Amino acid sequence: MEISLSVVKEVSVVPHQIEELHTLCCEQSILLDLVTDAILLWSVEGEIKYWNRSAHRMYGWQSEVAIGKKVTDLLYHLEDPHYQAAIAQTLDRGEWSGELGLLTREGKSITVTSHWYLVAATTGTRSILTIDADITPYKLLERQFLHAQRLENLGTLASGIAHDLNNILTPIVAITELLPLRLKNLDERTERLLATLAENSQRGRELVAQILTFARGGAGEHTILQPRHLLAEVLQIARQTFPRSIEVSLQIESSDLWTLSADATQLHQVLINLCVNARDAMPEGGELTIMAENIILSDTYPKLPPNARGGAYVAITVADTGVGIQPELLERIFEPFFTTKAIGKGTGLGLSTVRTIVNNHHGFVDVFSQVDKGTQFRFYLPATTQMEPESVHSILPTLTGKGELILIVDDEPSIREILGTTLESYHYRSITASNSQQAIELYAQHHHEIHTILLDYMMPGGDPIDTISQFHSIDPHVRAILMSGLSAHEIAAQNHGKTIKAFLPKPFSTQDLLHTLKTVLT
Repeated sequence: MEISLSVVKEVSVVPHQIEELHTLCCEQSILLDLVTDAILLWSVEGEIKYWNRSAHRMYGWQSEVAIGKKVTDLLYHLEDPHYQAAIAQTLDRGEWSGELGLLTREGKSITVTSHWYLVAATTGTRSILTIDADITPYKLLERQFLHAQRLENLGTLASGIAHDLNNILTPIVAITELLPLRLKNLDERTERLLATLAENSQRGRELVAQILTFARGGAGEHTILQPRHLLAEVLQIARQTFPRSIEVSLQIESSDLWTLSADATQLHQVLINLCVNARDAMPEGGELTIMAENIILSDTYPKLPPNARGGAYVAITVADTGVGIQPELLERIFEPFFTTKAIGKGTGLGLSTVRTIVNNHHGFVDVFSQVDKGTQFRFYLPATTQMEPESVHSILPTLTGKGELILIVDDEPSIREILGTTLESYHYRSITASNSQQAIELYAQHHHEIHTILLDYMMPGGDPIDTISQFHSIDPHVRAILMSGLSAHEIAAQNHGKTIKAFLPKPFSTQDLLHTLKTVLT
């Protein structure tokens, strides 16, 4: 139902017509109560004369309570500049339209789009008719949309940064694995320095992997891992970065913790998100405890989700002694964009991400909280009976070459040099090209000798797909391995499966390189 109010815009009426308008509102209250907008009539001094049913639904006060009260006692604040601007324009121009942030009787913040109209009598008596529509859900969607756009822009930026970092890290990772083979009889201090370099280059790889996981928003690669190592790493990060007023501890209940088939980077993100939430819940300090144990769940376990089955699980718990979560909020904490933190302090995506990752690992999350006593998040992941992969040094001897010639195509000189050195250290031969044209010329000359091509996807001055096509025109049996710092390029590799036999995401380890070569050449 729409009500035309153009007749009251700067309308001059005789004194009794003000009362007639009030009487008309009361007589037509049944109709006015059917509209979804809140309709109010109040004097310029602020006394409410009419208050329809939607005003009751929207603001919480019944008409019997609201009528006779001041609008500044219920809805507006005299000192609010938005209210002052609205009332000034209405008195000056006869109407005002805009958005206002108001509080309901229950203290809930809402946003309304409001239209104010001035009704003036010839004697100077004036009233204001207001029509308010609650647009809070739409403003929330707008904020979520803008937030999603910012995340998309950040993802694009993150992809570019990750690509550059991967080109930097690739030779560093390779060198840290190559040096121990080249340098013999090292003293203890030098071995420690090399170990530190290897650990930090590995950490760099993991950080870039986290950036790429954020950028692509997809599932990662599952490997067999021992969660004990991941928990120890997160414990160290928390102790180094969290306030000293928070005591962080790790308790592993099972002496032989079962292994998991999981993405290490994503589980790292789950643990960090939960630990950061725990930290924020303890502004005055407290205890943060990370626990892990083996557990067997039956099919009748009451907290088992409908899509989960009983069996062997590793249960990991992050518990704090913080402020706790209100019972009425527990059902909403996993909703995307829902947060109880102050504006600018949280995105509302942390716990949503936790549940998504755990669900993607065929696990589930349980939460228990008491106000002023603390919160405990516990997630269950299916265990596996497989063992962790063997160390690099025990596997590498089985992956050495037999003198095969590899063409390395990359615009980064350091990457070409270290890949060539690494391959030669494991009994391969190599030739290098810095651009697509040079690579095509070399392949045309030596394609009978070249066993496979290591090709960087992102090189200036050439389309990789066109380069691959030209390789194929020279030799239809060409075999290529695509390298890139952007995982999205793996799709391109899959679309050219006849020529591109594998994809190596930068930065890759020596084991990754040799294993991929062995697979392609077999």
